[in-house]
Amino acid sequence: MRRGFLLALWMLPLFGFAQTAWQNKVRESYFGLDGTDCNSLKLAEYFEEHPPKDAVMTAYYGASSAAAPQCLFSPASKISYFRRGKQLLAKAVNQQPDNFEIRFLRFATQTMTPGFLGYNENIEEDKAFLLKNLAKGRQLQENKKIFDIMLKFMLDSDYLTPAEKRSISMLKI
Repeated sequence: MRRGFLLALWMLPLFGFAQTAWQNKVRESYFGLDGTDCNSLKLAEYFEEHPPKDAVMTAYYGASSAAAPQCLFSPASKISYFRRGKQLLAKAVNQQPDNFEIRFLRFATQTMTPGFLGYNENIEEDKAFLLKNLAKGRQLQENKKIFDIMLKFMLDSDYLTPAEKRSISMLKI
């Protein structure tokens, strides 16, 4: 099954699908993550063999790598994937600091990372950016389903105040 997933991702651009279709496939795969299928590890392995050429896909590579340790057993592999994920997310943010999707991926990754790993230095900065740019983010995100998943994640986050969550809820209406 893993080979079929990777083959489908690899073949999309070859069959004349627009770059957007390939990116949406990556997005949908990432946001469909669950602990049993290990989509994060599959995406990270795919990107290892096919390095992304743009900042947004670099951010997905980073977020997937940082989430992959939940699917690994070796402590050394877990640390390696997590560190790579952090570096790739930092690279993506440096390339496009005003990109809503990239900042969301870093926010989500940092809020889901266990506290003992100490990867939480940008949570407040990213949260402020995301809240300030919600309307702009909705306009720029072509895949409305993905944007709604982002909003739901933020609404479910323990890092937002009730007032911040109300402002997001008003946007969803």
